Amino acid sequence: MREAIFILLVILFLLAWTAFRYRKQIAGMIGFARMIREAKENLTQGATQMRVESQQPVPLVNCSKCGTWVPQKKARRIGEIFVCSDDCELMARAPR
Repeated sequence: MREAIFILLVILFLLAWTAFRYRKQIAGMIGFARMIREAKENLTQGATQMRVESQQPVPLVNCSKCGTWVPQKKARRIGEIFVCSDDCELMARAPR
């Protein structure tokens, strides 16, 4: 019985020493596993959001400067007109 307890203590000591020695690598592996799990959750949430968003129609607006059609959510509104980018916004705001 004494020998079994001694062997268990030696094994526990070796495990503790190994965990202490490789604590940075163990922490890195745990962090990597968390990152993978979060990415998987975000991917599944993003897929359901994309399905919901894809079912709703997105209105398109015409840029008043270059004529490009862009989704209304991404377009910039200046008064009554829509523009597609910073360059077109500068041209729209420039004095005539």
